[in-house]
Amino acid sequence: MNDTITLTSQNLRATFSPHGARLETLCFEGGPSLILHADSSEHPEWRTVYPGAIVGPIANRVRGGNVPIHGQVFQMPRNENGMTALHSGPDGLDQRIWDVIHQSNSDVQFRAQLVPGDGGLPGARTITVHYRLEAATLILDISAETDAPTPFNIAHHPYWRLGDAQDHRLQVNATHYLPVDDRNLPTGEIAPVAGTSFDHLSPKAPDPDVDHNFCIARQRRDVPEPVATLTGTDGLTLQIDSTAPGLQVYAGGFLPTLVGTEVKPGAGLALEPQDWPDSVNCPEFPDILSTPRRSFRQITRYRLFRAT
Repeated sequence: MNDTITLTSQNLRATFSPHGARLETLCFEGGPSLILHADSSEHPEWRTVYPGAIVGPIANRVRGGNVPIHGQVFQMPRNENGMTALHSGPDGLDQRIWDVIHQSNSDVQFRAQLVPGDGGLPGARTITVHYRLEAATLILDISAETDAPTPFNIAHHPYWRLGDAQDHRLQVNATHYLPVDDRNLPTGEIAPVAGTSFDHLSPKAPDPDVDHNFCIARQRRDVPEPVATLTGTDGLTLQIDSTAPGLQVYAGGFLPTLVGTEVKPGAGLALEPQDWPDSVNCPEFPDILSTPRRSFRQITRYRLFRAT
């Protein structure tokens, strides 16, 4: 059954799937999709790299899958080399068939329900994702509620390709980033980008090995603020504003090669507004615990234009 949902605005055309509340394609002014896309029925391995999906309830990596909450340690399924929980394991939000609770020509709203114990975590949880097109901007509003203390770090995982990926120039509003160990887990250090290949305060090509969280300089947490700008072929530009305190930048070095598609290692750049990875095990990182009185919300705006 074809479950594709299509939205349009004056400048954009986007398609979505309830499988993972996934953004499948995004086209600007009649051009090709600006995110990598493949037919997952022909290439089932495509879904294993989270393309365009909502990931969580804890995005990124958790050391040992261990989540301490008020003195009790909860165990998430470890789906990466038997050592870490990546994007909440094999049954994360990216694998859910979300309910479509609202749809119009320019917006769609998805909802997923998690029962206590799903993903090894406590709480009856309701996650709502609202995509909306306005002119040349895609607005993403993610919210989550729980009836018991539980962590949320929900993120969006498209692979951007603005023309030829070799043309990409990335600017990120971050003076610091999180170094990682040999398992791609944060070491706990918050390091300056100055003097490293991760200094993107001015636009430059991404390091092909980057898979790191950038610590976004923020004034407020409730209003989207500039996070990053990606410029591609012929000045085509993506501006990302978000309420999230972090941005995972992943150059796609481990993408599969899918014959008959544009998908291959390094073909797209993942830019994921998020909370900091493994915050549950790093007390010095921003807290991601939600409670019945403290819900989760992230608003991100993706605006496309041509630089002059």
